[in-house]
Formats: sequence, structure tokens, C-alpha cells
Amino acid sequence: MATSTASPPHYPIDDKFVSLIDDFKILSQQQIYHLMIGRYKAFPDPTRRQFEIYCLAHPLWGTLNAGNEDYQVFESRSKQLAEHWVEFIWLYYELKDYRSRYIFFAFVNNWYYFDVNTIKKTRELLYPDYFDMDILKCGKNEVFVDIGANTGRDILNYISSYGAYKKIYCYEESSDNPETSAVNIKKYKNIVTTQLADLTTIDEDIHEPVTFIKINSYGTEKKILEGCAKHIKADKPKLAVAVHHNNENIWSIARTIEEIQSGYSFYFRYHGTLLCPTDLTLFAIFGQ
Repeated sequence: MATSTASPPHYPIDDKFVSLIDDFKILSQQQIYHLMIGRYKAFPDPTRRQFEIYCLAHPLWGTLNAGNEDYQVFESRSKQLAEHWVEFIWLYYELKDYRSRYIFFAFVNNWYYFDVNTIKKTRELLYPDYFDMDILKCGKNEVFVDIGANTGRDILNYISSYGAYKKIYCYEESSDNPETSAVNIKKYKNIVTTQLADLTTIDEDIHEPVTFIKINSYGTEKKILEGCAKHIKADKPKLAVAVHHNNENIWSIARTIEEIQSGYSFYFRYHGTLLCPTDLTLFAIFGQ
């Protein structure tokens, strides 16, 4: 019997993404930058004020103040699109489901055209951040590493979603949040709470195999991933990484994972606002 050589599916969203990227192949960074500014100025004043307030609260994107002709956030994003469109294409076709591809398209389309309608359609309403049960399968032998545990909310969401676990390591950078986190999760056993600033890397601190690493570290996700490299190579853990805290992580986190250990499958899920693209999680599952 002949072996099937059927080609992978190709849908209109694939053409839309490629067409979007085609602009970045031929336009300079300055051209992309000025197009972004022009489209932004066409938005109603109340919408622009909301966006500027949000950027003020999240400065890792870059500053934005139209009154002062400050468009640093657009300068940063146009640089990513002009210089790394090859990486955007690579990641799009590495994504393993069309929900992920729609989300990625929605982000890039929002950056370039300020389209909010596609973002609205991709927002995840069923599963909590980092714990999509259709992507992540977790059992009673999980050793879960929560980097950026904050008040312990994500640990509670993990337990609510999956129930049993073997052990949880809980790390937080803030000097206050480890205490708050410890209070919120104190009734659960086998949870180790630590202030991340006291450590060098996860590889140096954890001496047993880990099965799942979640990272939300406000822009330092790439550095922390590199500090987990030995565990990623040896243990092939499931990974859930926030990639929205700066404009580079949207593509560079997946590339960093691939460079540390090839063979991971990638997915996106979105839990952010309807005004601008935030709260984007990259899932990486080995061999899936």
C-alpha cells in the first residue's frame, strides 16, 4: 500500500499572515514606524488616552505620549517587525494549532493596524492563565516550578485545574509576595516558597527532575529560561511562559527554547485586555 504524502492544510488565515509579513519584507523600519503613528493618531482620543495610560503602567513595552511626540513603543515594535520578520514566519508555522496561529496573527495585526476585533475573538475565557487543560496534561507526579508566583494565585489555579501533584516550588522576586503567597497556600503540602532574588538560577537551586515550569517575570523570562537550561535538556518539562512583557519575547522565547532543546511543540493562548495585546502565554510541550 502506498504511503500517504498528503500536504498539510492551508487556510485563509495562513494567507492573511503571509500577506501581513510581506509588508515587513519591503518596508524599512522607519516606514513601518510612521505608518503605525499615522494609524494611532486616527484613533479616537479616549481610546488613545487609555492606551497611553496602559503603556505608562507597563513601561517594558516602551513609552507613549502623543502630546510630546513620544512613540517609543512603536519604535520598538517596528524594529522587531523589520528586523525579525523571518523569525515571525518561522514561529507561525511552528505553532501546532490554528487557535495559536489566529492569536499570533491578531497580535501582529494589532501592532501594525491597531485592529482590536481579532484580538477580542481570540481571548481565552474557559481556562486560567498557564493551565490550558487541552494543551497541558498534568498528573499526581508533577514537580511544578512556579517562577513569578506573586500572591500564589497561579498555584491555586494549578491545584484547582489538576488536583494532585508531587511537589511545587514557588519563586517570587518581590520581598513582600513570598509571605503573601505562603499565607494563601499554607494549607497545601509539599510546597516550597522562596524569594527568587536570593538565588542564581533554577538549575543551581533544584536538584530533582522537574516536569512543569511556569515563568512570569516581567521581562526577564529569557534570562530565567537560560537558567533552567540543564533541567530543560535533562527533564524536557512542560513550559508555560509569559511573552507579553516586552516586544521581543513574542518570538524570541520560542527561539530560546528551541536553541536549548529542539523537539518542543509551541502553542499560544491569550487572556489579555480587549484594548491592546497583553497576557500572552507561550506553551511548549516536548514531543507533542
